[in-house]
Amino acid sequence: MIYRVRQIAIGNLRGRIEETADELLEKMAGQERVDLVDHYASLLPVTVIAEILGVPVDMRTQFLAWGTAAAPTLDIGLPDRTYKHAENALREINSWLRDHFRRLRNNPGEDLLSRLVLLVDQGERLSETELTATAQLLLAAGFETTVNLLGNGTALLLAHPEQRMLLRDDPALWPNAVEEILRYESPVQSTARFARQDTEICGFPIRAGQLVTALLGGANRDPDVFTDPGRFDIRRPNAREHLAFSGGIHYCLGAALARLEGEIGLRRLFERYPDLMPAGEPRRRPTRVLRGYEAFPMALGS
Repeated sequence: MIYRVRQIAIGNLRGRIEETADELLEKMAGQERVDLVDHYASLLPVTVIAEILGVPVDMRTQFLAWGTAAAPTLDIGLPDRTYKHAENALREINSWLRDHFRRLRNNPGEDLLSRLVLLVDQGERLSETELTATAQLLLAAGFETTVNLLGNGTALLLAHPEQRMLLRDDPALWPNAVEEILRYESPVQSTARFARQDTEICGFPIRAGQLVTALLGGANRDPDVFTDPGRFDIRRPNAREHLAFSGGIHYCLGAALARLEGEIGLRRLFERYPDLMPAGEPRRRPTRVLRGYEAFPMALGS
């Protein structure tokens, strides 16, 4: 089923992503100062994933609000108030999805969720509970990583003008630049796995059933894999060997989409506004697992 989800989700999306990026960038034109996250980095991926999943575009602001509220649940040791806020958001998402599934059963489309609902109704190894969980995962995978990728990528390219000039002179470098951004500033910094059997890692015993936290951001700076890992280099030959999307059966469902949106979103941004520059202090998201920006004021330039 995972392979089918990836096939359906990506399809031929390049043209639509380019159109969406251009529309959002044009709306920013003439403004002296904008917040990159609010005006672009969040709206591009959430608009695209809304179309893929058959979610009304006018719901995108609500989905962003739900996503922002639920994201801290990936961290441990949450304050009670934050946890309850996230719990309420997840409850609202579940309620909306159940209603949306009913609408799709009555009026199905060609979108991904309509096809997944059909799989449930045909009894094809997907329960209603699994359908809801899959829809939540697709929503998160479809825009959460990309919001952070676009913000992190913009910050890195502004901080390394020589790398930006390489991209201007040779746009064919953009796909590898996205891989290096994912390696250098991983949008997801860690993940967790349960050990299926007793094992040992670097001399430390791990018992079956124990939870192991894998620091993806740390692995992506491994000097045994990446030469001079603290250097940001868009021409790095093995940049794609990063673990920003995890691996194995838990490899990120939205990886191909995030790569495509990152490439198009960043390229279009810097082509449309080549004199883009920070217009104030950016603010990081107050999360440990997710690494990105909550706010990033920008001056668009002439």
